[in-house]
Amino acid sequence: MESDEQAEQFDRLFRSTFRRVMAYCLRRTSETAAHDAVSEVYAVAWRRRKHVPGDEHEAALWLLGVARKVLANQARGQRRWARLLRRVAEQPRPAVTAEGRDLGEAMASLSSTDQELLRLAYWDDLPPADIAAVLGISVGAVSTRLHRARERLRSRLATPNDNETHETKVKQHADR
Repeated sequence: MESDEQAEQFDRLFRSTFRRVMAYCLRRTSETAAHDAVSEVYAVAWRRRKHVPGDEHEAALWLLGVARKVLANQARGQRRWARLLRRVAEQPRPAVTAEGRDLGEAMASLSSTDQELLRLAYWDDLPPADIAAVLGISVGAVSTRLHRARERLRSRLATPNDNETHETKVKQHADR
């Protein structure tokens, strides 16, 4: 019965403070971000419900303090995201092999299954056991499929496209 009572108390707290917490967040960020922040505020309040003051006014102030921290975390996350976007924008063109093949094009030519395996292994840096858990297959199947996907990627990178093949043949013929 204690959990029913806690849920009831939390419901009362939510009903009495939601508008104030939402208004606080809306004055400081966009509407979408405010909704996210308020959701997080009440998630924190639920997790830390034993720390929420019993007095309604004190509880509202406690929630506003949580909202302040949540909004600060959001702002830090947005700044990190902006820095990441700037770094990505400053990067040179995608990796190109010695033969002039673009890794992005070679990846795009693979099946979506192969692309997912390679991304999980190399982009997300997951070991085979974790990839198996994500995909819902055995570790052995991951190893086999990953090996085959790497081979297909390797062949795409090594094989010039049709235009390069034609140009090479024309040049070789002209050199004779």
